[in-house]
Amino acid sequence: MKRLVYLDWLRILAALAVVTIHVSAGVVMDDAQEYKSPWMAGNFYESLSRWAVPMFVMISGALMLSSKKQISTSSFLKKKLAKILIPLFTFSVIYYANEVRKGEFTYSISDFIKRFVTDDIMYHLWFLYMIAGLYLITPLLKILIQHAKRKDIEYFILLWLFASVISKCIEYFLGYSFKIELFFVTHYIGYYVLGYYLFNYDLQAKWRILIYMGGLAGWVTTFFMTYRESVKLDEPLEHYWYDEHSPNVLLMVVALFILFKSTKLGEMKLPWIGKVFSEASFGIYLIHVLVMQTLYEKFDFVWINLHPIIGVPYKTLLVVTISTILVSLVKKVPVVRGIIP
Repeated sequence: MKRLVYLDWLRILAALAVVTIHVSAGVVMDDAQEYKSPWMAGNFYESLSRWAVPMFVMISGALMLSSKKQISTSSFLKKKLAKILIPLFTFSVIYYANEVRKGEFTYSISDFIKRFVTDDIMYHLWFLYMIAGLYLITPLLKILIQHAKRKDIEYFILLWLFASVISKCIEYFLGYSFKIELFFVTHYIGYYVLGYYLFNYDLQAKWRILIYMGGLAGWVTTFFMTYRESVKLDEPLEHYWYDEHSPNVLLMVVALFILFKSTKLGEMKLPWIGKVFSEASFGIYLIHVLVMQTLYEKFDFVWINLHPIIGVPYKTLLVVTISTILVSLVKKVPVVRGIIP
């Protein structure tokens, strides 16, 4: 498949947004901020970035489900799962060892195994468990996609919207949800198929304009409603409006995907550093939390206490730069480069 520059741009932005989320989390989860200026700045950056993980899933769906290569299920799983399971196990060991060093975990083989199989080692590794599940069902999903018409895929997406977005919204506001069993179209599989749909089908200009407006409204809603509802709680943060399956986040991710696909933004030539960053994006996701922890623990002179309006982008760029350098170095070492595809 021909390399599409707009997907590289979206991958780059999504990697930056993931790091921004984790840097900002320290601000919005801090009880001491009391919804004043620092907390509002953290909420601003969080709200601006919550589309990141769905975008990674949509890019994967666009590429995986659109591939015309004829490959057996066993060959596909061997090739794709290795790119997920090897990094997952390796970085689980690395993060587990670091937590043992800090005294957060008590080392034992059984403890590691239990934490590994239950995704209880480091908070960001959940993404690898989720994407591994999507890869496992991809051979079956491709059979459906290859024999489906556009209306069939739209029906699939509508079912997902009801099962994973609308039902969750109803439960949030009314306290109950519909008990129709629609597991086949729930959770991130919807973003996976949505990525394929938006990748392969064009929307009319009038719909694109409405979606852009919806994306802007989604960001404003995320920011305002998170603040409004958090103030009502005893805890520092109301999480619903940050959730990847909230309607506001859905609007943001769809608007961004279409914006880069359908406008000259997605045609901009990648500078050399952009190519490096795009190729390192998965590695950045894997390693950035370790970089953050190390900077905070060992090099606090660079982890300076700035107001979040400046501190969040500063720390994000610092973590991304160091992570990119480390990933690029690891990929040059024959013995270990396989841990970062």
